Amino acid sequence: MSARRAFGIAILACASSIAISACGAKTGLRVGERSAGGSAGVANDAGTSSTPQARADKIDLLFMIDGSGSMGDKQQILALALPDLVRRLTNPRCVAPDGTPAATQPTRPTAPCSEGFEREFNPVQDMHIGVISSNLGSHGAAGGCLLGQNEDDGGHLVTRGTRTYRSLGFLAWDPARTKEPPGETDPNVLEDQVRRLVTGVGELGCAYEASLEAWYRFLIDPEPYQRLGFENCADNPRERCVVPQGVDQTLLAQRSNFLRQDSLVAIVMLSDENDCSIIDGGRSFRVLESGQMPRATSVCASDPNSPCCQPCDAAQRDGCPALASDPACREGPYPPDLDSQFLRCFAQKRRFGEDFLYPVERYIQGLTRPNVRRRDGTLVMNPLFVPDDPAAPPRDPSLVFLAAIVGVPWQDVARNPGDPEKLEYKTASELHAGDVWSVILGDPKNAILPTDPLMIESIEERTGMNPITGDELAPSSASSPTQNPINGHEMRLSYSGIDLQYACIFELPQPRDCSSLGPYCDCGSGASGDSKPICQDNRGNYGAIQFRAKAYPGLRQLEVLKGFGNNAIVASICARNVTDSTRQDFGYRPALGAILDRLSAGLL
Repeated sequence: MSARRAFGIAILACASSIAISACGAKTGLRVGERSAGGSAGVANDAGTSSTPQARADKIDLLFMIDGSGSMGDKQQILALALPDLVRRLTNPRCVAPDGTPAATQPTRPTAPCSEGFEREFNPVQDMHIGVISSNLGSHGAAGGCLLGQNEDDGGHLVTRGTRTYRSLGFLAWDPARTKEPPGETDPNVLEDQVRRLVTGVGELGCAYEASLEAWYRFLIDPEPYQRLGFENCADNPRERCVVPQGVDQTLLAQRSNFLRQDSLVAIVMLSDENDCSIIDGGRSFRVLESGQMPRATSVCASDPNSPCCQPCDAAQRDGCPALASDPACREGPYPPDLDSQFLRCFAQKRRFGEDFLYPVERYIQGLTRPNVRRRDGTLVMNPLFVPDDPAAPPRDPSLVFLAAIVGVPWQDVARNPGDPEKLEYKTASELHAGDVWSVILGDPKNAILPTDPLMIESIEERTGMNPITGDELAPSSASSPTQNPINGHEMRLSYSGIDLQYACIFELPQPRDCSSLGPYCDCGSGASGDSKPICQDNRGNYGAIQFRAKAYPGLRQLEVLKGFGNNAIVASICARNVTDSTRQDFGYRPALGAILDRLSAGLL
């Protein structure tokens, strides 16, 4: 029997048959016995359970916050919901055997539940909470990150001046005072500190959001680079290639301090754009440069997976039509009016004949495999699973969770989108069983688009209807900003601009005046020309007042979640209700509720 398998069985046995104080739990509180409950294993890509669910009594919680423009409002909305997360982890709900919460909850974690109810899990008394950003710089490209100021956080923990435990970059919840020195013991203080970390990321970061690579670099990359240099390319010495150099010892030290080997690990991503994790090496950086990009061969438009789909400036491939006679290649490189630097991250293979992003398998494997590859391709032990101490057991893979609050209509992933009071998100197994992935993601490997046209990345106006609600997409000429209740309406965009069509929009708690806020506000001078529904008042007039926030399809994040399995949590960054904080559907409360429901399966 493998050490990993033995470790998982040991935890399950301990949770099901022995009082928590006898299982080595470091809680300092006694709340009675806790049964293991049902198995909620990790799913494979088909959605079937393949691993029993292990349990832990401590959490390492990592937030990946998009730090680019237009994210300030979303960070604030997340901050409003964070007390729900802290309170539920530190003072868990009392639930009936079927999971129904009690009508009244104890105000203290040591208080007993009423008869017939028990805590959903024991109060968490050992928790690390850290924040990283999507800002990983320009990957070697000249000119930096366009509008960015906090361009490169390097995958390090982001504090922006917030006080952290021993100045290590993360918060430590420690009500039993088991740490030396003790960590935070006041939940109100913890709530405030988490809010400060999340909102401190800001929206002045890199316009190329590396939301997947950021957490991979912090938690998994066995050789996070110290810097990027340039060398002559091996296949063409006349060209320059990017080469990662050195090892970031500061990041490795942060990882070592933050990540415990016997913890439940939860990653929560918040982003309103698709991932743009450019490969750090070779020529990939050129997609972010200001020069002209080559067109793709004609076949790429209809079949980007074709072996003859390639850049027009590449070497001729055997068995493929001559590049010199290809209709697309004969048009020459893209002119500036057909190729904005702001729009270089979407549909790269179809438009440029090459994918400059890390494959999503890198992230799925990083979350599930005991081994990952170093820069030279050598397989080494995955730092997420294998401890610094080789004598310690590896982390059970079922104790790793990934959540994404991203650009997807909440209507597509809600259990009952017609419920006017409650918004609950489908679990990963429900998304598989209901074939929701074909709606929100399609099949990227086979170039099959999502059946929800709102989830298609496009500059041109899209048509069709949402398959869940039956709402038709509205054209850019729509006189109402909410003619389509999900994304308002399409926009008049161009390839020289900075926007894609929206996946969804939602009302801001307070409209804001963009006239003096510069490029970090969505309703500047071009809002009327682009016909942005977020800048349109209820009478149909456009202006500098931003009434709504927007999100673009988060396709790469969703592809990773689908491949990851049952420990994936999908939620929409387009909040349904941002005005009534007393309701269950307020802000990102439903998203954090879905995350907590899933995490509860892995807590003692």
